[in-house]
Amino acid sequence: MGEESEALKADIQQRRESMTGTIDAIEDKVVPSRIIERRRSAVTAWVGGVKERVMGSANSTTERASSTVGKLTDGVSSATEAVADAPAQVQRATAGSPLIAGAVAFGIGALVAALLPETEPEQRAVAAVQPQLTAATDAVKGAGQQALDTARSSAQDAAQDLKDSATSHAHEVASQAKDAGQQVKDVATERAG
Repeated sequence: MGEESEALKADIQQRRESMTGTIDAIEDKVVPSRIIERRRSAVTAWVGGVKERVMGSANSTTERASSTVGKLTDGVSSATEAVADAPAQVQRATAGSPLIAGAVAFGIGALVAALLPETEPEQRAVAAVQPQLTAATDAVKGAGQQALDTARSSAQDAAQDLKDSATSHAHEVASQAKDAGQQVKDVATERAG
């Protein structure tokens, strides 16, 4: 019995250690400060590459690019500091609520995606699909307009039929009331005379 307990404890410890590496890798991908750090590095590299392609390596250009990168880095650092407490706040707000945690992660992903510029493949995909979307939109508009016209015509026909029927019944009721009134008058005259 004691050996099984020790084996279970060892198994649990080994699984914890295995999961720690996985959780650390996931955390590295989703922690906002690390995401911002990766974006900062990418922007810094991009600015450096653009500078080299456009201006060469002149000292004054390097100083201006360094100043721009410094300003950009300062801005990203400010954002990093503002977001630094976000994981703890999110963890407190979503404790015990995996659906809320998923929604928050989705929202963060959507925000990051919205902040990133469109890539050339995305622009090509939108351009390729745009004519089909326009055609589908026009087809839906046409079908909707046709359905609206049909419904309007049917409603007008039904209203006219109802009006005609009501008028006919009103005349019939008036005629029957007149006849009944005449009969009552005739019976009253007969009894009086």
